[in-house]
Amino acid sequence: MSDIEFDQKPQKSKSGGPPILSCYDDLAASCAYGWSMLERGVKDRKAAFHTPSVATITASGSPTIRTLVLRGCDTKARHLRFHTDTRSGKIAELQANPKGAIHFYDAGTKIQLRLGVRFEMLRGPDYDAAWQATRPMSRECYQVTQGPGSPIDTPQEVRFDAATTQDGEAHFVPVRAHVETMEWLYLAARGHRRALFDFTQDTQSWLVP
Repeated sequence: MSDIEFDQKPQKSKSGGPPILSCYDDLAASCAYGWSMLERGVKDRKAAFHTPSVATITASGSPTIRTLVLRGCDTKARHLRFHTDTRSGKIAELQANPKGAIHFYDAGTKIQLRLGVRFEMLRGPDYDAAWQATRPMSRECYQVTQGPGSPIDTPQEVRFDAATTQDGEAHFVPVRAHVETMEWLYLAARGHRRALFDFTQDTQSWLVP
């Protein structure tokens, strides 16, 4: 894998369009650039990759999707982390079928990543570390006494109780997404570039855009 840095200066486009990234025709560098964007998504709230779309499969076999905040990225281990409520529908879905997908798109760089993942709810030390790193404002989300998606007559019926929810910890769960495949798409005026990286088979290949 290339050691390309996220902020490496792009090459000037000969066609007069936006500058071309140096990873344009380099498979390994494209993969590394994708992971760099994921790392930035964790650190930078303004980054496009900070709020990806996460898809799971319902009990009826239908796909369902929602936007979540990217909380962690371990490039070497190839996994991501996000947080959710133990009572949310996605928890029951990933328990029944841990396979899912995560979609990222950055309109500025015109780069899309589609990840095939396997979800895992974290426990023990990993759980403790995630909870300790959670800010007080974020903990309030888990202090709601009703489960996510519960019907209410008015928004004012939502109730918060820090005591009975243990400051929200009773309903907090960090989820790790083990990245099995990454599909890279880079839209460029010179010609689009698409590639597939299969980390389970340790293979990489260009695809027709």
